[in-house]
Amino acid sequence: MNKKHEKDINRDEVEKNQKKVDSVQNSGKEINEKDEKISKEQETLQKMEIMTKKFVEMQNKLEETENRLKVSINQNVRLQADFDNFRRRTRENEENLTDKVQLKVLKDFLPLIDNCELALKHMESKDASEVYLEGYKLLHKQLMKIMDDLGVKEIDAKNKPFDPYFHEAVMQVTSDELDSDYVAGVFQKGYMYKDKVLRPSKVQVVQND
Repeated sequence: MNKKHEKDINRDEVEKNQKKVDSVQNSGKEINEKDEKISKEQETLQKMEIMTKKFVEMQNKLEETENRLKVSINQNVRLQADFDNFRRRTRENEENLTDKVQLKVLKDFLPLIDNCELALKHMESKDASEVYLEGYKLLHKQLMKIMDDLGVKEIDAKNKPFDPYFHEAVMQVTSDELDSDYVAGVFQKGYMYKDKVLRPSKVQVVQND
């Protein structure tokens, strides 16, 4: 074997060895790349797990905050309702107390009106002085104006069906014009204060049976 041939063989072996080395290096490089890729994927997964965990924590905190807010709103609503009820009861109590006081005062005021009306009837029947008569009429008008302003109204009783809530029967009469249980006449006027009976009308009640 000549030297040239030996050189060719050596070169071939070197090239083969070099290819093996290159192949090993390339394989190593690919392995490294795969490892890096796997490492990055694992790192990404870890970050996603951390973010997911933080998101869940934030969601739980948000739900907790919402629940606290709901509880606070409900408490405020109940407090407002309690306050409104207290204010309404206070106002009603004040109104009732005011009405009770006014009822007593107005009841005490009714005999004055009765006496004024009796005096007017007496003066009209006795042909009293026109000056006195007009003076009493003016006084009576002013009294009724005051009562009307205070919410006092006369009960319309005559020729109306008898109602024990508004009327007090003091006499029974027969009538050709009215049916039984109707008011034929009024002995004493009755009055209402708002929706309350200040004094019932004293009346004659028809009883034809």
